[in-house]
Amino acid sequence: MEIDTLVLSDYPSVSPYEGINRIGEQLLEKQYLAVVDEDNFFYGVLTPSDVLKRPHNLVVDCLTKKDSVSITDSIAETLEKLYNNHSIALPVYQDDVFVGIIEETIILHALKDKINELYNSSVISQNIKVSFINNLSHELRTPLNHILGFLDIISKLDIENFKTNGVHHYNKVRKGADHFLLVMNDLIELSRIHSGDNIKIYNDDVCIETLFEELKDYFEMESEYLQKPVTISYANPDKYLKVFTDGKKIKHILYHLIDNAVKHSTDSCRIVYGYDLSDDGNYIVFFVRNSGSFIDESKRKKIFEVFEKYDVLKDKFSTGLGIGLTLVNKLVTLLGGSIDLSIVKDKVTLSFTIPLLS
Repeated sequence: MEIDTLVLSDYPSVSPYEGINRIGEQLLEKQYLAVVDEDNFFYGVLTPSDVLKRPHNLVVDCLTKKDSVSITDSIAETLEKLYNNHSIALPVYQDDVFVGIIEETIILHALKDKINELYNSSVISQNIKVSFINNLSHELRTPLNHILGFLDIISKLDIENFKTNGVHHYNKVRKGADHFLLVMNDLIELSRIHSGDNIKIYNDDVCIETLFEELKDYFEMESEYLQKPVTISYANPDKYLKVFTDGKKIKHILYHLIDNAVKHSTDSCRIVYGYDLSDDGNYIVFFVRNSGSFIDESKRKKIFEVFEKYDVLKDKFSTGLGIGLTLVNKLVTLLGGSIDLSIVKDKVTLSFTIPLLS
């Protein structure tokens, strides 16, 4: 914590040639007065103890020598000077220029607020860790239970039943495995990004319509798992449009944006995703839109922070690990783009812009 934000430019003051008897009550009430003349020349800080030590008629004659504080001093250094001078206020200088007054009470209040902030942060952090571990256990155990359960069913099928139901059970196992791998890949990818590892970008010509169709098929198959009816469609399909980019990362980003839209939509939700091209043709803007709820301005940036899982629709923490949108933000940045959230009435749109490379 620096003292520059705590320095007062508005403080109780008195002329050096004011009579002591006329300011007695003011000095006792304020506990100090900065002595400044009409040309803003600073003489010192007058305290009640000064008057007791040097009883004179004029303010300037009562002043006792005190230390000054540099704008670069630490909080600890400033408090030590206040203590050594038995004063509740001292002048602050920057390059030999008087810039204001620092009060002991202001420093102590700021320290108290900082301690409370650190304490609350540590409690929140601990709660987040517990929540994360619990959710991680759930997110990994659920697909594994699906896999093991259906493998057990498959192992007990006879040939005829396997021909009839084998494909269905196989799809359940495959879906569980895909979900498990997705969670693990998210954790590994986010960990690598946070650790500063060099994440490689593999650019290639990506057919956008094919990518959109794969996402649509996946989420329509997942409607049972999501436990809500989902109507999903994509806009601006152009079978000839190809973008030179990392297709796997684009698909990964869109997966999380669509998944987030489903989780935070009304019970019967309609998700539309698509793209627009910038007017100059240098950028492509992908978007995912759903009917959601208004998100307060103060909370909009927080949704991209790690472990943030607040469901504004249900006023509680939602399922999942709380890393999806954090990972999205990181991946978009790696691709040289930016992400944006806009809300118009009940329409929530998450979009990201990346450059079109030739």
